[in-house]
Amino acid sequence: MMVLTNQSMKDWLTMEKALEIVEEFFRTYRPGDYVMPRREMMQLPELDAVYVLMPSYSHAVGLYTLKLINEYRRNPELHGLNVASGLILAFNLFTGQVIGMMDSVYPTAMRTGAIGGVAAKYMSSPESVSVGLLGSGNQAWTQLMAVKTVRKIESVRIFSPRRESREKIAARTSSELGLEASAVDSPREALEDADIVITATNSPNPVLSGEWLDEGAHVTSLGALATRRELDETTFRRAGKIVADLKESVLREAGDIMQAISSGIIRAEDVMELHEVVKSGRNIRGDQPEITIMKSVGFASLDLYFASTLFKIAQEKGLGSEINLE
Repeated sequence: MMVLTNQSMKDWLTMEKALEIVEEFFRTYRPGDYVMPRREMMQLPELDAVYVLMPSYSHAVGLYTLKLINEYRRNPELHGLNVASGLILAFNLFTGQVIGMMDSVYPTAMRTGAIGGVAAKYMSSPESVSVGLLGSGNQAWTQLMAVKTVRKIESVRIFSPRRESREKIAARTSSELGLEASAVDSPREALEDADIVITATNSPNPVLSGEWLDEGAHVTSLGALATRRELDETTFRRAGKIVADLKESVLREAGDIMQAISSGIIRAEDVMELHEVVKSGRNIRGDQPEITIMKSVGFASLDLYFASTLFKIAQEKGLGSEINLE
């Protein structure tokens, strides 16, 4: 069994490579090639934690994968630990033998960032130079990495409730990404004149008002719980195009878009899927400036494809460690 650790993948899994893998997945995606049961979530309210279990298999890929990831949201302040941890297990579909195991946090962050980057490539204005970021965790960071890779970003304004957190990611953005980055004191200030808006939070309530968005802004919003609502109803009301990474999952698991549909602000049939956008081979913006929304909750079939590709790369390069469980 091949084992890929978080640290070993950081040496070669770049955002450029993650974007390449994710874009290829959506370009070649056929729903019939994958079987993906509904993800299982177990919440531990007394610990402010959630466990998520995501299985999938594919005859086309020849794998069954199981991703387990958890979030303990009080970890940083109580224990000095990361919020998330977990594993991805891969099995040969035709023999049932376990063939690989990897950390799930780093590849999940990279593939989620790449989803946002691929969406920005096909949905944001090609002239985008400024980003408004709400959030300061791993997901926020990889989203920044991705949009910088696909667009000529120059500046970033960042808001997160804890001053220390927003100042830390702003400093990192300046030093590692070479962007003009500032930590600001309110969400509205972060969104001012932003060409691309990224929301990467755990908030149960909307973190922005659609009234703050510039006409022509592109919004990437993350979140996989029906109890979370990053975007308010005005954001959906103003949007010209709304895209989901996987429509079925988004309409079932993203609380903000569920609310917008139940309120009659948007219709489920108006939500596009990212593979349709990528397969078009062009930016889907119209001639006139419009607000576009990418809603991503992640899904197990993409995790399967992503993990399969990482195992192949590691095998070709002689990376990772081999262990025998027998």
